Amino acid sequence: MIDLYIIISKYLFILYIAVFIFCGVMINLKRQEMVKYSVASGLSNQRICIILFHITASVILISAALETGMQPVIIYCTVGFLLILGGNVLTAKLYPDGSHLLYNCVFFLMDIGLMMLYRLNPNLANKQLLWNTLGIVMMLIMPKILGVMPRLDKFKHLYIGSALALLIITLIFGFASFGSKNWIEIGPIGFQPSEIIKVFFILYLASSFAKKPKLKELIVPTVLSGIVVLILVGGQNDLGSALIFYMTFIVLLFIATSNYFYLIAGLGFISVASSIAYKLFSHIRVRVEAWQNPWLDVHDKGYQIAQSLFAICTWGITGIGFTRGYATSIPVVERDFIFAAICEEFGVIFAVGLILIFMFILLEGARGAIENNNRFLSLVCAGFTALIAFQSFLIIGGVIKFIPLTGVTLPFVSYGGTSIVISYIIIAFMQWIIMHNVGYIEDKSAEDIHKRVRQPQTRKEARALKEARAVKNDRKSKTVRNTKDSLIPVKKTVERPARKRKTKSEETSLRPESYNRKRRNR
Repeated sequence: MIDLYIIISKYLFILYIAVFIFCGVMINLKRQEMVKYSVASGLSNQRICIILFHITASVILISAALETGMQPVIIYCTVGFLLILGGNVLTAKLYPDGSHLLYNCVFFLMDIGLMMLYRLNPNLANKQLLWNTLGIVMMLIMPKILGVMPRLDKFKHLYIGSALALLIITLIFGFASFGSKNWIEIGPIGFQPSEIIKVFFILYLASSFAKKPKLKELIVPTVLSGIVVLILVGGQNDLGSALIFYMTFIVLLFIATSNYFYLIAGLGFISVASSIAYKLFSHIRVRVEAWQNPWLDVHDKGYQIAQSLFAICTWGITGIGFTRGYATSIPVVERDFIFAAICEEFGVIFAVGLILIFMFILLEGARGAIENNNRFLSLVCAGFTALIAFQSFLIIGGVIKFIPLTGVTLPFVSYGGTSIVISYIIIAFMQWIIMHNVGYIEDKSAEDIHKRVRQPQTRKEARALKEARAVKNDRKSKTVRNTKDSLIPVKKTVERPARKRKTKSEETSLRPESYNRKRRNR
């Protein structure tokens, strides 16, 4: 009976993610006024798909656990369900102006990761559930905290100082895990400082580029960013994080300057630097050789890639079925190769839908960056969007052998405590920027709304502020105020009396006498 249910569930999972993607596409088309569609119903349908996915997968996990006697799975699935339901209710109540399409994408990815992790490693899945709970709490409270903080673009030295300090501490006190020395242990808790540095790095670059920089002003951010990348590659052997930091820097540099030369030069430099790094660092050579031909040393260097390709290609577009795969044979499948496990059990169609969910996140981030009127906040949103994009591309591209494997996590899906929490904090930043679409107050005319507290405004307040400014400008155009603080000199207008029309007798008296004599002779 359970086997029949698993076979049916393969197509149900594809149906759930297909409906989710369809609703997301229609919501984006509605925003462009290309179709008639109810955004509220589309978001509700997406939430229903997430809940149905969780229930369908939970039934399979519970059925498998009853055969083996693993009763805690019932508690695990119940807590996961409450986490999804509570997250949706709280986000709708606390942030009605936020991007709920973005929230839905995050919750769907989280649920896919939770279900897949419990099937692969229940112990890690229980820890992941705790990290997701902490991350969702941070995602809910961060916009409130950011709303009362002072201007974030004034602390660029603090951002880069904190980032470099964390890197140096990791070099001195850190320990290696999976080949990269990027972990620090404080008591029983271990974390990756490079994940925390992502937030500081984006805030530093956005602060440095908040005003359109000139060539001289680009030197310091470029040098400091280069130092961060060099420490990650040379000191910590963390190739994946180094690539993410570098590509994010190139994207923000191009957005800030609108100069295609910097973009082309940056891509050219990374090509040259990759060739040099290939010759200098042995761990990079191993990964490139395994990518070029994993079958040459299939039992050692190319084992991970080979097993990943087997998992993706063996069971076709619909997969073998949830809990029926052999993904546990892939080393570090919970962190680096969870996408291959999803392809094997849920099918390639479902995996393509997962990629499209990440595309929705990128579209929401790009929309928040484009629509924001504050340059700093726009760059922050663009930086975090680029970071998620490159991180997802690196891990998915490495798993399918499109690029060399770099060993980063798939956001919201792979196991990783620090990575999960920081991913939720990034989403909180993006939501805060989307909800506050005007930027920081920089003139005295807005003091009636936010007295001396320079922070973003809501859309209603922005509309009220715009109308107040329009009325004020209209009054200024009608009434000229002669004050000492006036910056524009105003010419005084002198009223001239109306010209009096002359009578016929007056015109005749003013004419020459010869002209009047000729008139009389006629």
